[in-house]
Amino acid sequence: MPKKALQQQLTDLHGALASTAELDPELRTLLKEVAGDIENVLGEETPAAASTADQLRARVQRATVDFEAEHPHLSHILGDLADTLSKLGI
Repeated sequence: MPKKALQQQLTDLHGALASTAELDPELRTLLKEVAGDIENVLGEETPAAASTADQLRARVQRATVDFEAEHPHLSHILGDLADTLSKLGI
């Protein structure tokens, strides 16, 4: 179940990125990288290595903090992603 939720949250993130024109290019790049990392983890047959999981978790948390004030909708999506990653042991 958490993987399906994660896939839906990624879809939501992609939609939000597409509809948020005023996003700083650096933050947009960070979000795209986070989404790509999550998609890579989802595609892996075996669980992610601890270092990969730690890096991914740190990037999601950083992005959440960066977006909290200016883009609360994106921050909410990223918070949900972080929670789901945690439930998956990532």
